[in-house]
Amino acid sequence: MSTVVRVRIRMYQVGFGDCFLMSLEYDAPLSDGRAERHVLVDYGSTRSAREHRAKGRMSDVAKLIAEHTHGELDVVVLTHRHKDHLFGFSDDTGDTTIRDLRPKLVLRPWTERPDLSATADNPAVAAPASALGSASAQFARNLSEAQAAVDHLGSRPGLHAALKAAAEEQLKNTDAIALLDDLSADGRGRYLYAGADPDTATVLPGLTITVLGPPTVEQDPRVAKKRDDDPQYWMLALRASLHHAAADAAYGASGAEPTVHIGPGPVRWLVDRLAQQKLHSVTRLVRKLDDALNNTSLVLLMEVGGLSMLFPGDAQIEDWQFTLDRLPHEPELRRRLAEIDLYKVGHHGSRNATPRSLHALWAERPATLPRLTALMSTRPDVHGSTEATAVPRATLVTALEQVASLISTDDLDQGEAFVEVVADTTGGPFARVP
Repeated sequence: MSTVVRVRIRMYQVGFGDCFLMSLEYDAPLSDGRAERHVLVDYGSTRSAREHRAKGRMSDVAKLIAEHTHGELDVVVLTHRHKDHLFGFSDDTGDTTIRDLRPKLVLRPWTERPDLSATADNPAVAAPASALGSASAQFARNLSEAQAAVDHLGSRPGLHAALKAAAEEQLKNTDAIALLDDLSADGRGRYLYAGADPDTATVLPGLTITVLGPPTVEQDPRVAKKRDDDPQYWMLALRASLHHAAADAAYGASGAEPTVHIGPGPVRWLVDRLAQQKLHSVTRLVRKLDDALNNTSLVLLMEVGGLSMLFPGDAQIEDWQFTLDRLPHEPELRRRLAEIDLYKVGHHGSRNATPRSLHALWAERPATLPRLTALMSTRPDVHGSTEATAVPRATLVTALEQVASLISTDDLDQGEAFVEVVADTTGGPFARVP
């Protein structure tokens, strides 16, 4: 029986985005004659890398993925539906490459299940009622409708550049979703929630994948930002506000004149101020949709032999909280998270994606354990205008460097196209390949 003896992880330079390839290396060929298995975790970008770094074009990354998988990909993981995680699947080159690599399984969060939002008015959908029911279906439909409203908003000519950029990052990426739906057909798709079985044992022998998130709304209403006074308050407000704002949000940002001429003076000043206020309000609502999509991100704990790797996508606290609440009562889960060997830094180094309690576990790791490796795919100066909002957050970077060997794609200033780390399954640590 073949056994995994080595894990190799490549983090590709995609600028601001995520694209990781995990390769399992076996001591003997498996039934198909191959002695390896490959898992692609996300494939997207919204900004190219900074100067003196590899451009990170999807066409270039596609060629590397094909080379590193030797022409065959076993599993595709899409953590969530943001452009910086799936844009490559809508790129012509990426589309062709991924199809040619013939992935056997596609893992996505439960909110991506194609038939889910269509059943929102039914009392339950075809899944265990305790895990996935009508509240989850309604949430999925709200997400889709909010994205449609943002799409309408972003298509308006003359829209303020900042708002247009924010809106574009929340679009549904129809071409990419269509490809993933196609690859998921014929029973190859898995739509996962906390505790779900990813059913990967046959395709990835020796690797155990534990799904920690996202929870469904039935499992934990906080994932939908539930309010005591209205279970869907924020999402309904978002959907309605974007629908009405799409018709007139551009004024004051695009330079368009009102239908009634207003000369200079206090009235014009007031009109301009009101227009700017509307712009800021809609921008905040678009950002709320950003938070919502991040909270649908898969959180996967992958374990093989004596190695474990944590891939949380862009999960924020509402997604994480379901797992964090279990730690005081489940010492084994607490130990497994404390002793991981590799952490894919959440949300490109955002302040709200690496929980303090998780970091505290790593700070308490005994010296006998191999040093933790942290991989961060990011680019500065894309999101956040102050030290408090910048991505990556400087204080988080410092904190991670205290508990882990941190490697960032932004450090690849010699034109390197990817970072590669490798570890034996006897227990690590991961070492960077020169």
